[in-house]
This record gives sequence, structure tokens and C-alpha cells, in this order.
Amino acid sequence: MVIGKVVKKVVATIKNEAFAGRSLLLVQPLTMKMQAKGSEVLCIDFVGADMGEVVMIMKEGSSVNDMMGLDEAPADAAIIGIVDQITLDDKRIFEKSTFEIA
Repeated sequence: MVIGKVVKKVVATIKNEAFAGRSLLLVQPLTMKMQAKGSEVLCIDFVGADMGEVVMIMKEGSSVNDMMGLDEAPADAAIIGIVDQITLDDKRIFEKSTFEIA
């Protein structure tokens, strides 16, 4: 699993039936210092995340298939949680209530 920040909503007039009722969002992976790391990832949203939120993403296609109840889902990454806080080595490095959404 990876943490990331939702940076864009993806709008499609036509999309695969497997995505029905689910949003597609671009997520920028983050380091534990809350800095961008690597390229944005297209994710199917299972939790109702919003722009600017820090989320947990799963980047294993077979696990996404299981979550969607399909043998072969056309997705490799999914948002599976919204992060409220992160504590590392007894130090709070992220707190949702004080994080500036941009």
C-alpha cells in the first residue's frame, strides 16, 4: 500500500461497465515527509475520497479484481482508505484536521 494525495478527478462520458457507480481519481503518491514521489496513479475510488485528501492506495491488480468481484477488472489501483493521521517513530507527521488542502 502507498499513501497519496488526490489531485484530479477523471471524467469520462463512456467508461467500462466495471467502473459503474465508482469515481476515477488521479492520486499523487507521497513520501512519509508528505512530498510527491513518482508519477500520478489512476485509481478507482472505493471510499468516496475528495480532492486534496490523503488516501491509502492499493496498487495490486489482483486485489483490485477481488474488491470488484471480477476475474479481470480493467484497473490496477484502488483507493481503499482516507488517512486521518500518521504517526512515525512516536511523532505525528500528518493530521487531517491541520492539513491544508490545495
